[in-house]
Amino acid sequence: MPRSARALRAPLLALLCIALFGWPWVTGTPGLLNLLTGGVIWGLFALSYHLVLGWTGEISFGHSLWFGAGMYGTALLLQATRVDALPGILLAAVALVPLALLVHLLSLRLRGPYFAMITFALAEFAGLLVQNATSLTGGTNGLTGVPISPDLAAPGTLYLSASLLLIAAVAAVLWLRGTRVGLVARAVRDNPTRAALFGHSEVWAKTLTLGGASLLAAIAGGLFLCYQGMAFPAAFGSDTSFTVLLMATIGGADSAWGAAVAGIGLYALENSLTATTSHWGLLLGVVYIAVVRFLPGGLGGLWRRVGASRGRAVTTGAILESSDQSAPRGGLLR
Repeated sequence: MPRSARALRAPLLALLCIALFGWPWVTGTPGLLNLLTGGVIWGLFALSYHLVLGWTGEISFGHSLWFGAGMYGTALLLQATRVDALPGILLAAVALVPLALLVHLLSLRLRGPYFAMITFALAEFAGLLVQNATSLTGGTNGLTGVPISPDLAAPGTLYLSASLLLIAAVAAVLWLRGTRVGLVARAVRDNPTRAALFGHSEVWAKTLTLGGASLLAAIAGGLFLCYQGMAFPAAFGSDTSFTVLLMATIGGADSAWGAAVAGIGLYALENSLTATTSHWGLLLGVVYIAVVRFLPGGLGGLWRRVGASRGRAVTTGAILESSDQSAPRGGLLR
């Protein structure tokens, strides 16, 4: 990333925090608060896919598996215990991590489209399992009557909790990016053969990264349970996986904040369009095509280009200023 873009990253994140926390309260519109709550949750989900796409270079057609697992895991935990909703979400997500590591360790024996297809098959299998376990999950009707504690029952409280979790997750991903963990993950992504010469296992590096992505997806699923008030089998569906894939792609495969912003914006756009026109699918398709055509690097790529052009402008100005100072005063004839 250009130095000028890095210098502007902190103000941008600060502006994002101010917008997340201030805008709904300034407008005072309950509908907007509800819409942004769902958007922030999907922003967290899109951030989790950023780890899949940007850190491992793999494409998963079944990332919805962990979103749905977090949703149902949280619902079953809240029904079986008296734990509050937010701790229950975090406990359910952490409990899913060993399973996620095992699944990814086995799935990564495959590569490219075969990895994408095995993840798709696993998500579909989980969805069918949930639909047929009627006594435990409610079957096709979903799991209703989940006791949501007051800490996340109010829309404003859920919005603030989801926003804090999103900001913390973005900050953690950006911090890890510069540590040994992030450097090794991206080295394995770019050149696994050379990374192996330095003792870094491609399978284990990607397994740990995908485990972190599954953790964030499960947290997003638990938050979405509190947002919807129920768990539903469609959370495991391919539509969920493809939607979050598009969000992360539009945000920029290598941009954490871009994925989060794209998740918020596209969720809000989709729900706004569905409420106003029956041709919302066509309009969303046009938006996706336009972004891929004119912003091939997504929001993150656009930001890097803006930073690079600003850096070139500053460099050019410094060169011209230096030339002016070194030129003889009074012209060629004195």
